[in-house]
Amino acid sequence: SVFKDKIVLIGPTASGIYNALVTPVSTNFPGVEMTANVVENIIHQNFLKKPYWTRMFELGILLIFGIYTIFILPKLKAKTASIISLILLLTLIFSVFIIFNTQGIWLPMIYPTLLLLFGYTFITSRRFLITERAKEKVEADSVETNKMLGLSFQGQGMLDLAFDKFRKCPVDDSMKDLLYNLGLDFERKRQFSKAAAVYEYIQKHDPKYKDVSTRQTKMRAAGETMIFGAPGKKAPIAESTVMVDVEVEKPTLGRYEIIGELGKGAMGIVYKGRDPKINRTVAIKTIRFDQEFEEDQAKEIKERFFREAEAAGILNHPNIVTIYDVGEDYDLSYIAMEFLEGNDLDKYCKKENLLPLKKVLEICAKVCDALDYAHQKGIVHRDIKPANIVLLKNGEVKVTDFGIARITSSSKTQTGIILGTPSYMSPEQVLGKKVDGRSDIFSLGVVLYELSTGEKPFKGESIATLMYQIANVPHPSPRLINDLIPTAGEEIINRALEKDLEKRYQRSSEMAEDLRKLAQEL
Repeated sequence: SVFKDKIVLIGPTASGIYNALVTPVSTNFPGVEMTANVVENIIHQNFLKKPYWTRMFELGILLIFGIYTIFILPKLKAKTASIISLILLLTLIFSVFIIFNTQGIWLPMIYPTLLLLFGYTFITSRRFLITERAKEKVEADSVETNKMLGLSFQGQGMLDLAFDKFRKCPVDDSMKDLLYNLGLDFERKRQFSKAAAVYEYIQKHDPKYKDVSTRQTKMRAAGETMIFGAPGKKAPIAESTVMVDVEVEKPTLGRYEIIGELGKGAMGIVYKGRDPKINRTVAIKTIRFDQEFEEDQAKEIKERFFREAEAAGILNHPNIVTIYDVGEDYDLSYIAMEFLEGNDLDKYCKKENLLPLKKVLEICAKVCDALDYAHQKGIVHRDIKPANIVLLKNGEVKVTDFGIARITSSSKTQTGIILGTPSYMSPEQVLGKKVDGRSDIFSLGVVLYELSTGEKPFKGESIATLMYQIANVPHPSPRLINDLIPTAGEEIINRALEKDLEKRYQRSSEMAEDLRKLAQEL
């Protein structure tokens, strides 16, 4: 009675004796059950439906997705595109699933789905590749720009900025060479700690590159022991040399290579240097304003120094040392001038080493020529003394330090002492009055007196006593010290050393004429 009016299917279901089928619901489905399911669906008319309009529906979805993929998707931002594409895909899948589940209608949506997936993938990949290419181009341009900027900064001496730009570039072989040369430039500028930092940067990328390891160690050692212009540090002039014992690249000041020291002065050191552009030997006089003046004075005096030095640079006379250049390098101000092979007149101011009187007169006449030329240009020397007059090996005479003396004579050091040499100052100088060319004539008179006698005309146990004598006390007769001096020579000295400006020589050319006339008579 159980199977009455029913269709009964009999088949094997025991393991090993039936044909197993793989279906969506099972991987081991008996064949008889499969047949039973088919019969049951036929009886109840549970069929998959695919109406005629499904094809048109599929084409419509393809058209919509095609328009979206071609015209809309490329214009969307990456995040927006991914969200909208995902919504469209999920909407399609759920719609197909619900229609199939409720209506039994099969909508063939494989092609629209593939179109959306492949279209999105293609557009996204293309956009990524284009963006990457553009990014690579921008990065390449940026690297080249940073490299060129770094080289430009390096050429202008702005080494810190050059290092900042170089660090933004990938460290390849060419970049290592640029960094290495930058480190050498830091060495030449006596910035040893910064040179060590550059070598350390190279070493991180290539420990075996050239001698960076050795140089880095040397620079660290030099940087810990050498201090140049550090805030609060007032190193003595003798210790402020750019020449160091550490084995480094030849130091430079501006564009000039330093060969060695020539001497030390009150305000700095004089070096022998070379201009590599034209292979010319020069003398470089350095001045450290931060050590010699109070901080509030230093800036103003430095500006005045450059103005005066530039003004002196226009002087073109055979008896005036030529100034080639003025500049500032890190912690030093400097003047590059003609290199002189000879001795200053200090050597000939001692009694046992006096020059013949005729030679002294000829030298002072040439100094007068130089002073008269400068005075006509409106430039007063202010510090004429034996140390600033050089007798060359060929017998020529050169006056040095035009333009520098104005700074030293009108400014005071941190201790309040007037710079320069009080023994050679004129009365108007020691009294702080305005000076003109006649002040230089007085100073030359002092030099002439000393070269003729081996003694200075004014002496004092203190600077105050010395300055009082210069301003008020007549000088001793030079003939009392050296009886070889003719009366006419004494008259020249007396007139040059007149304290009354109106009685003194009014022009250096007048003094030069008297000196040459006397020299011809000897």
